[in-house]
Amino acid sequence: MPIVVHKSQLKAAQPQAAPPPPKTPEEEATARRFSKVVMNKPLRRGEYFGLDDPSSRYEITEILGEGGTGRVVRAIDKILEMEVAIKILAPRLVRDASSLADLKREVRITLSLVHPHILRIYNLEKSGLNYMIIMELLKGNPLSRLLSQAQGVFEPDFSIQVVQVAASALGYAHRHGVLHLDINPANIFLTDDGVVKVIDFGIAKLAGGGPSKSDYIVGTPEYMSPEQARGDMLDARSDIYSLGVVAAQLLTGHTLHASGVAVATVATTPHPPVQGVTQEVAAVLECATAFNKEDRFADVEEFANALAAAAATRQDA
Repeated sequence: MPIVVHKSQLKAAQPQAAPPPPKTPEEEATARRFSKVVMNKPLRRGEYFGLDDPSSRYEITEILGEGGTGRVVRAIDKILEMEVAIKILAPRLVRDASSLADLKREVRITLSLVHPHILRIYNLEKSGLNYMIIMELLKGNPLSRLLSQAQGVFEPDFSIQVVQVAASALGYAHRHGVLHLDINPANIFLTDDGVVKVIDFGIAKLAGGGPSKSDYIVGTPEYMSPEQARGDMLDARSDIYSLGVVAAQLLTGHTLHASGVAVATVATTPHPPVQGVTQEVAAVLECATAFNKEDRFADVEEFANALAAAAATRQDA
């Protein structure tokens, strides 16, 4: 599940049977970052949750999900008489003027993303003490639910197509200066009409990513790049890593790091070798998810095309 970690509270949780040998200055700096991991625990699904302003134009009808950056609800726009989805942001994201300025900047950027495979953002609004992002309402299932229902791997052709469509959306966003930073099956949506949509653009970035360091690390550990787990400078190659993990899961049935992996492990330990696919496909996935970002593909669409070519080689053999 997505987490929010403050670097001042991180902790390396590996118990030592004996005192460890002296650390180098670099090792000491890394250890200080992992003092305590704090999971963002959602409210209970049946717990009451509404908007502070009784005159709001939106009427909440259902809770759709919870995450590290807020709660997503289905609502009716009483003025336009249409259904929308609303992300009601966690208070910590707008707790001060700097955070609010970051939020407004990120939403402005995200509003500019007009792509057939990116969830459309309509507006940022305030209701009482709540800031909320108004979005199009999608009907269908996230890839995470489809994976759970499949109880295994998807057909290779379907998996490759999903990766290619997601890569097209990510590539478009990257060219517009937007990083996603929480690519995982829950944020790739397949509508009832068969359209793949990448959702939650910009939200993870405003909380803990972007092209600069932040006090917060936000993301889903199994899909998080090592540099994101360390709180380092981030660029498009972090999204490439995460999409590579999703691709590996679609093709093999499991993520590269085990479910529930500690953030400190992701930050300091390369994932086990890719298994369960051909050598050609494994080589592409290993490149996309290399521990050092300099060893990865430089472009997300280059990765998707290489994966498709490797899969075609397997089929032609």
